[in-house]
Amino acid sequence: MKVTQDFRKEILLNNNKRLKLPREVALNILYNTECKGEYANMSLKRHLRQTSFQERDIHFITKLVYGTLEKQITIDMVLENFADLHKINPWVRNIIRMGCYQILFLEKVPDSAVCDESVKLCKTMGYPGLSGFVNAVLRNISRSKNKFKFELVCDTDPIALSMHFSYPVWLVKKWLEDFGTEYTIKIISSMSLDDCTSIRVNTQKITPERLKEILEKSGITVSTGLYVKEALKILKAGDIELNSFYKEGLFTIQDEASMLVVNILDPHPGEYVLDACAAPGGKTIYMSELMANRGQILAWDIHEHRVEMITRNAIRMGSSIICAAKQDARKIAPEKVGQFDRVLVDALCSGLGVCHKKPDIKLKIRLEDMISILDVQWDILSTCSNYVKLGGVLVYSTCTINADENQRMISKFISNYDNFEIDSIHEYLPEALRTVVSDDGTLQLIPSRDFVDGFYITRLKRMV
Repeated sequence: MKVTQDFRKEILLNNNKRLKLPREVALNILYNTECKGEYANMSLKRHLRQTSFQERDIHFITKLVYGTLEKQITIDMVLENFADLHKINPWVRNIIRMGCYQILFLEKVPDSAVCDESVKLCKTMGYPGLSGFVNAVLRNISRSKNKFKFELVCDTDPIALSMHFSYPVWLVKKWLEDFGTEYTIKIISSMSLDDCTSIRVNTQKITPERLKEILEKSGITVSTGLYVKEALKILKAGDIELNSFYKEGLFTIQDEASMLVVNILDPHPGEYVLDACAAPGGKTIYMSELMANRGQILAWDIHEHRVEMITRNAIRMGSSIICAAKQDARKIAPEKVGQFDRVLVDALCSGLGVCHKKPDIKLKIRLEDMISILDVQWDILSTCSNYVKLGGVLVYSTCTINADENQRMISKFISNYDNFEIDSIHEYLPEALRTVVSDDGTLQLIPSRDFVDGFYITRLKRMV
């Protein structure tokens, strides 16, 4: 039976009037990520807040979404043997991807159940005529899955590495050229987060020990951070932004790599500090806490709604020395030249250091995007260097693992600005990380090695 557009609209209208099942919610998120350009984490948060699933279902939806995206490149390589993905309706394409993920990577879900549920989902979404196709593809994959062992047959072959670790071939090839085989494998190796979320304790309001105690009493599993004394890791916390302690400003969500950026900047009470690319304000607020709310921090962002976000977060956390303002960091503000004790440039970047949390990044990133962003980063860095006073400090950081945006950007800066030099960061790091500082004095964190986000951090000092 051929399904008309009107008939499908009627089906979707009826779907909106009933409670959606977990696989249906996961499918909607995958579709929105691929076809509407939404960020998977934001789409997931929005969909879960619109429903009242039990914790088990929330975990399953999250697993389906992030697992399918994490393995999508590998999945698509497998599916090429059974179907032409480019010719398949995007709803059906994502049903098949999600089913393939469950068959190949989830041991607890029987293959027969995956096939049956995928067929039902195809009908639910208004494509009953394609349900037989979905069933045939997934059953063929089930029968053939022993052929797909995903063993790494050659660690220098970009295609083999792409298939094994599920990263774009062009990106793997670039990393091999930039970093060599051993370092590339460290970059693309999966990092197991065990569903933990890193938070930073607001020490202006509570001690880490006390917050750990009250969170544990509320049923949340808590452990201490790896590198930063204000850091905790929490498990089974639900939607953290709805947590009453979060609303009271006792903590905020922040990865330890991001905290290390601020520790390396090392702001002191009474100083005048610029955070040139500040939103949503996590690093800015941490600065204010280390400064004991004494001094002044100017926090810039190019978008008005993100400036408002900084202000809201500062109010929630009780940070009183932050002045958030709309400003394009690429354009010089003459009145601020030479005025700041410390400047943070946490630059717009390709985000490849957080692919373990946001796997849709590696699916969307293009080489031309990575090239075009370099001019923006250079303009921000070179412009903001003018604001550092003599003897002051500038920290440049990104959440990516890309030599062009990181090591080569700083090398170019040092070559063009002889009034700055790379300053040692060893004293600002815990002992465990001092051994991974590069020979040039900069730090590239790798998730699978360091168990934090993949940040690059450089501390520069103005000498003249």
